[in-house]
Amino acid sequence: MTNQVATPLYNKLAAAFEARNAAERVPLREEAFAAFKAKGFPSVKEEDWRFTSLVPYLDVDFNLTTPVVDENVLQQAIHKAAIEGLDAYKLVVVNGVLNTALSALPAAENLTVKALQPIIGTEEFTAHFPDHTGGNAFTSLNTAFFTEGIYVEVPKNAVVDKPVHIIHLYTTADSAFIQPRQVMVVNRNADVVFVETAAAVHGQQVIFINNVTQVVVKENAQCTHYHIQSNAAGERYVHHTQVTQHRTSRYSNYTFSLPGADLLRNNLEITLDDTATETHLYGLYLVAGTQLTDNHTAIEHKHPACQSTEHYKGVIMQNGKAVFNGKVYVQREAQQTNAYQQNNNLLLSDKAQVYAKPQLEIFADDVKCSHGCTIGQFNPESLFYLQARGIGKESARKLLVEAFMFDVAEKIENEPIKEHVRQLIYQKMSELS
Repeated sequence: MTNQVATPLYNKLAAAFEARNAAERVPLREEAFAAFKAKGFPSVKEEDWRFTSLVPYLDVDFNLTTPVVDENVLQQAIHKAAIEGLDAYKLVVVNGVLNTALSALPAAENLTVKALQPIIGTEEFTAHFPDHTGGNAFTSLNTAFFTEGIYVEVPKNAVVDKPVHIIHLYTTADSAFIQPRQVMVVNRNADVVFVETAAAVHGQQVIFINNVTQVVVKENAQCTHYHIQSNAAGERYVHHTQVTQHRTSRYSNYTFSLPGADLLRNNLEITLDDTATETHLYGLYLVAGTQLTDNHTAIEHKHPACQSTEHYKGVIMQNGKAVFNGKVYVQREAQQTNAYQQNNNLLLSDKAQVYAKPQLEIFADDVKCSHGCTIGQFNPESLFYLQARGIGKESARKLLVEAFMFDVAEKIENEPIKEHVRQLIYQKMSELS
């Protein structure tokens, strides 16, 4: 083990894995756990975790078994994760387990949804699993341990007429370490919109979610993916999303991270696996209290004539801390690449912190690539302009912050989702002012 965080949880996980029977310890899981054991939980000595210490978030006596669901609180949790006015199919996942009774899905010819557990080890399952013997420790850990999850597939040529709202619910009476998994396959010429929200009911207990999502967007398919993170104190999330795009496909990801959870770590990796793909990544993070929000993105251009656009914005308040690390790799074969990356941050207190590192690595010569980053406070001239027109200082500050954030929110293509995000921003800004 190198650079590992020392925590009793590591020993607890090792004992739990060794106690599994032979049928559960298939080669995929054995390899994944060996990779996790070799690396352990990452420490600040690793470049990708340099500004995110996991020590305070892992120092809890977590229960590793899937929590017993309290049916009485499910409706309460669903209400917390709902989006007003959104006409959508509904897919409810409770502690990582598909709940068909609470779900409302389209006809099978437009969308296939399965529990992941029954298909583990089948070709349908392994076809979408990359090598997990190295790299991300949390992904390896999830591969070794996950028992619950969902498999969602959009058939060839299908156009899903309404968004698919995936509601993740977590309920537990004890502090829990939960590791759900989901696989999304969008087949050739298909078109779908996924919306993900989450809510947890856990009383005074702490809940840690180590989630892995794998998305495959096949030839000429389109996938729009919204991820709205509006969680509560005592919740810690590590999300790892791996996306593979095939020829002429289009993938758009919108990630909105709002105050509440103790820790939000989003890893978003995009592999452009063929020519003429189009990728759009938009992110907004509002950080307050003592929250830590960490966004790591990576886009790998491997083939010619692909386009990627990335724009993340952050507002950091009070004692909040934010990290943005965005990488764009352009391989030698990826000629005629068009890649744009931008990160903007607004600090609203002297104690707020942000660490930003946009990166380009280019090995091709016929490309058009640019990146940029800004970190600052209010423009005094803009503040003065509003105050000179009779607007109070605090109201003027609030207007400027909202204008800064809404620039990203306005890119949302679905009106109810856009309004939901706007209202969440209004609500959080009102609570924090």
